[in-house]
Amino acid sequence: MKKFLFAVGGLMLLTACGGNDRAAIVDSCMADGGSDKKTCECMADAAEKNLNDKLYGKLADAARKGDENAANALMDDLSAEDKGQFMAFAMQAAMTCGAPE
Repeated sequence: MKKFLFAVGGLMLLTACGGNDRAAIVDSCMADGGSDKKTCECMADAAEKNLNDKLYGKLADAARKGDENAANALMDDLSAEDKGQFMAFAMQAAMTCGAPE
């Protein structure tokens, strides 16, 4: 579980190479090196399914920016409700996507 949370953090910390939000999240996840493409795609799909549009967009923007400040700013700027939604997504994705141990 701890490694999964780092992978989710990696989604927000690393630079993404591509165009759309899903591609940015997948590319960032894969660049972290802790997850394979299938797991990263699953996590990106889970984010799209479980996060509201605003929060999903913020996650993708943080992935594109690829720095720790962007990730910290994302989490700092979230309301308590959005933080709860993000954590629910992270837990759901951990169970669904078979995150590495």
